[in-house]
Amino acid sequence: MGWSRWLKSTNSSRRLGYYATFCWARGNNRLNRGNQHSTIILKISSIKWLHRRYQDLLIPTTPRLSLLLQGIKRLSAPKHKKQPITTQFLRLLHRTLDLSRPRHRLLWGSILIGYFFMLRRSEYLMVDHTRHFYCLKTSNAFFSDKDGKQAKEARATSVTIGLEGAKNDQYGRGAWRTMHASGDNLICPLRGLYHIKRARKELHIQSNPHLCGSLSSQTVSKALKQTARRAGVPASAYATHSIRIGGATALVAGGADRLSVKLLGRWASDCFEEYPRLSAKASTGLSRRMVNRRESSPRRAK
Repeated sequence: MGWSRWLKSTNSSRRLGYYATFCWARGNNRLNRGNQHSTIILKISSIKWLHRRYQDLLIPTTPRLSLLLQGIKRLSAPKHKKQPITTQFLRLLHRTLDLSRPRHRLLWGSILIGYFFMLRRSEYLMVDHTRHFYCLKTSNAFFSDKDGKQAKEARATSVTIGLEGAKNDQYGRGAWRTMHASGDNLICPLRGLYHIKRARKELHIQSNPHLCGSLSSQTVSKALKQTARRAGVPASAYATHSIRIGGATALVAGGADRLSVKLLGRWASDCFEEYPRLSAKASTGLSRRMVNRRESSPRRAK
């Protein structure tokens, strides 16, 4: 019929506009549910990349298309961001677990490691029955001393992990991170690794190369949602991402500088600044500073 799936420089803006409108209205899915602005942007970016890769065609974003996408963004529903977990949330979760059961012990230890090292779910859990190549290996997690050198558990003062990559690590540089003992008998990275190692032994999965074994992101998310219901908060606001942003929020509330948060969480950009939530404890004394600050007295004219 003479129809081509490839765009041309003369009609690319108009056809992309039609496609964006269709995605917003119908979504191009089985449910006929319209896509949000962020999803449409990803789809258009994929189309542009495909043309640049296979047709050597650079599709520009015209003012007309930009205006259309701005309108879609305004009409799209606002994003519902996940809420960070807190230490109180972790203690409530701990009370619901039976650590005499190996799988509960594995779950608890994995959440602690994910919390203190601000791990993405793909970096330590099984996602949709698959693992990424950079998923945390057993050989890359160990007890260490104050300098990050491997040490026996009895003499350890920290935990060190090594990640072979990440979804934002395009060059596969990897990263090593060390977190020291928190001083808390319950919520501590050393306790987290201890529980994982003991659970692995009790479950007879010591030969599994991945630290958290077959623990899935769905299992972790389900445990968080159940705890949220017990706390009387919306379960939909909590998922595996809550662990990562919970660690970042705790660091900010504890007075850590932004560079430390960025490096520990392995963020390539400053997008992490959108994740932390200002807790009530972190705002203590701010109103006093606003009212009781010293004002400079006006100078008299000579």
